[in-house]
Amino acid sequence: MFQHLASWGFIVIGNDDPSTGFGLSADETIDYLIKINENQNHILHHHIDLKHIGLTGHSQGGAGVLTAISHAKHQQIYKTAIALSPTHEKMAHDLGWFYDLTQISIPLFMIAGTEGDFETKAIIPLEAMQQMYDKIPSPKVMMRRKEADHGEMLYSADGYVTAWLMWQLQDDIYASQAFLGNNAEIYHNDLYQDVHYDE
Repeated sequence: MFQHLASWGFIVIGNDDPSTGFGLSADETIDYLIKINENQNHILHHHIDLKHIGLTGHSQGGAGVLTAISHAKHQQIYKTAIALSPTHEKMAHDLGWFYDLTQISIPLFMIAGTEGDFETKAIIPLEAMQQMYDKIPSPKVMMRRKEADHGEMLYSADGYVTAWLMWQLQDDIYASQAFLGNNAEIYHNDLYQDVHYDE
């Protein structure tokens, strides 16, 4: 995924934090980006556009995304976010990941799969996903990939993830057509269902 996004012109950084649901590693990553952007000896010196930062995560990482953009230290630096099969609200809170969906103020893209009990009953049941979506006050998209299980959701929506980031972070009008308008591609793609978009 990192190589894929980098091939589209993004600077991509990630971590393997086993407790990413708390959102702390996202804050630490932003601290690191700011540091290297100001480091005259670093290859990325003044090449990082800190006004166009996006965030994405899968599963617990999806919960970490929601934590980072709702009340973490660097909440205001993110321009957009994508949550792939995020741990649903009750489970996340039971695990100590206290995100607050009502405090999200940036465009959010939330995607999940329709296959397997782990995805559809444990991590992100449709009813829970809809309730989460309804709480978010900012522009948002929700959709589910047919016949994709929890693990597959890490990469099976790469096309839309890329288009979303191209639109939100690079102002790509062509990419925006996947989401905008009554004739947007997301409404006509047979691989997806439960599609909602609210500005």
